[in-house]
Amino acid sequence: MNEFLYKASIIAGVAFLFYKVFLQRESFFTANRIYLIGCLVLAFTLPFVSLPSLINHQGYLATVLPQNSSTGENSSRVYAKQLAAESSAQGIAGKPPVAASKLNYQDPALLQKTSQQPVTTTGYSFAFWLFTFYLFGVAVFSGSLLIQLGIILYRIRQSPDKIQDGNIVIVNTTQRQAPCSFFHYVFIYPDAYDFETYQHIISHEKIHARLYHSLDLLLAEIAAILLWFSPFIRLLKKEIEKNNEYQTDAFMVEKEHVDKQQYQLNLLQIAVPNRPLSITTNYNQSVLKQRIMMMNAKRSTPHAYWKYSFLVPVFFGTLLLLNKPASSREMSGNNTQKNSLPLESADRIQKANPQSEKHPNGSDESRIWNYPDSKTDISSGYWYSHQDKENYCLEFKGSQGVSQWNMSRCFGKNSFKKTGDNSFVLTKDAGTLQLNGNLQAEVSQGKYTFTENKDFVNYLAANSTASQEKNLVLFLFFADVNRQYVEFLKSQYQTFDGQRLLEIAIHGISLTEYQGYIALFEQYSHKKPSMSEIIEAKIHGVDQQYVQDIEKMGFPGLSLKKIIEAKIHGIDPSYVQHLKEAGLANLSLDKVIEAKIHNINPNSVKELRALGFGDLTLTKMIALNIHGVTAAYIQELQSAGLKNLTLDQTLEAKIHGLDAGSIKEIRALGFTNVSFEEIRNARIHGVDASFLKGIKEAGLPDLTIEKAIEAKIHAIDGAFIQEAKKKGYDFTSIDKYISLKIHNQAIESLKE
Repeated sequence: MNEFLYKASIIAGVAFLFYKVFLQRESFFTANRIYLIGCLVLAFTLPFVSLPSLINHQGYLATVLPQNSSTGENSSRVYAKQLAAESSAQGIAGKPPVAASKLNYQDPALLQKTSQQPVTTTGYSFAFWLFTFYLFGVAVFSGSLLIQLGIILYRIRQSPDKIQDGNIVIVNTTQRQAPCSFFHYVFIYPDAYDFETYQHIISHEKIHARLYHSLDLLLAEIAAILLWFSPFIRLLKKEIEKNNEYQTDAFMVEKEHVDKQQYQLNLLQIAVPNRPLSITTNYNQSVLKQRIMMMNAKRSTPHAYWKYSFLVPVFFGTLLLLNKPASSREMSGNNTQKNSLPLESADRIQKANPQSEKHPNGSDESRIWNYPDSKTDISSGYWYSHQDKENYCLEFKGSQGVSQWNMSRCFGKNSFKKTGDNSFVLTKDAGTLQLNGNLQAEVSQGKYTFTENKDFVNYLAANSTASQEKNLVLFLFFADVNRQYVEFLKSQYQTFDGQRLLEIAIHGISLTEYQGYIALFEQYSHKKPSMSEIIEAKIHGVDQQYVQDIEKMGFPGLSLKKIIEAKIHGIDPSYVQHLKEAGLANLSLDKVIEAKIHNINPNSVKELRALGFGDLTLTKMIALNIHGVTAAYIQELQSAGLKNLTLDQTLEAKIHGLDAGSIKEIRALGFTNVSFEEIRNARIHGVDASFLKGIKEAGLPDLTIEKAIEAKIHAIDGAFIQEAKKKGYDFTSIDKYISLKIHNQAIESLKE
């Protein structure tokens, strides 16, 4: 058992060091997550894997590790071993040996003699006490984990305010604590944050929940319990925590499209000293500086995936050094254990947070948070409110505790009419919303009731706008869809159903906005848009201002469909301007989109042009970017003597893995006039400085790169030449050694 623990600790150490050296700076967060979790699995499985004998000194580390011993033997077992040893000694002295299994019972005299041995020979071994101390540590840390789980379950059970948000449960705590999540439960103290910060926190923790990051931390915690004495397993656990935060931050910035600077400011704002439980994924980490640096760092290119290719030789080499080779009997009787890395089983991230936009009447229009099913009646329930300048910001949900749905919206304070001490009414064309409770308090709550306007319901039915949605009228109420709005839609479209009205309401498209979108489509697409096209434009944030921006970029006369495509890929005036300043002028919008897709950095274009590549095109720049060719790489090649390479040659050098160091090593051996083509061909055939040095030292100082490549093809190296010389084949030409190799050293006439 001790040997297994030592081996597992060593494997964890190798995994941690490899990650720190090669992978921690890469932005492949999903791949790093698989690697880190896979390393936990490998640490506990590789010690059991045995391979056939492949190298000398295989299993060397196993020979220097403390071996397994009697960690739990009792006194009688120790007596038996001692008696067996003494019995063997008697046999050697001419006395009949006594079977060890029967000594305690059949040889009382010998047992009495043995019982008179010093106590130190019959007590528990050091290994026993060491193993006992290990079990004590496991018990202590296991108890800590169970206590943490108990605290979490207690908080969930005792919390009076829980909100069901899809498959996520938001637990609003009554005491101040750092936000955190555990599987699909999100814990937050809502009174400590403003509305925007609260939304960022919830979005962040939802991503943790949907990616099952709690499972990663739970597995890491269990591994840390089993190897509590190893510092490497704790360090791996820390890296798992940090990578989870990096992955979540990337989703927030790239998928949720939050403002990066504001999000980072919120991270700093929430950096309070209240530490959450270690098995929860938490918004407030102590690695804020590293997280912010990672968010601002340049994303890794696919070319950097080569680093993962070293995983197999690293762990295979560790396995060879750790475990002794299996005997032929073991190999025939047992199959070698196979290990594989677990695949990430994260759900696809979906946007689920309300987005605010300015309403025509001056209030902030918020969209539905957790969309209720079409059969759930939400005409009555509970409301929670706080004041925001001239607005009442309300959240509606179905129950005080866990709610199957919830939605929020801000209304202007003048929208509500006070009808009693604790009664407020808002009336629109679609119906009447009545709030019972002290709405005018800074923070308040109560019950609400929505009453549909029967005339409006009959009006919808008469105009064939029926829907399967039970709460259609309430949603139209929130979105200010009234008769005037419906009449306008009737004037534009012959028929439409309630489902389209529902989509308009959900996406908060006001009548003024809708009219503006129609004007945009007619101007740029020369046709009347469908309702689905307008909804798509709204979803992607295309408006009159963005269309004007596109025209200012130098792309007039585009269809609105193409403009939406540009918006989807994040094309803005500053990016186009930077491309032009870098010399990539006269680009079509399609080419700009292509540049954006391939992450073309205008500064990189400028750097390459500064090196003399004035004919650089976008197509060539994309190819260079895909393979990771940068100005710094070109300068490295130039420092190694390759000063006049074309872009195609530079790209070819990168593809074949040429670097300045290897080129300088070859030149240092006397190949000062070697050309790019020779170095490239040498690289392709595996001819490096070590190979060249071996042949030169074997007695062929005038070797050329071309002849070295030919020698490599025929598997001739310095060792082969030296061995041939010992047999009498002493040549000054590599061609003769090639002939010797081809004829298998069987031509005596070649000897000189």
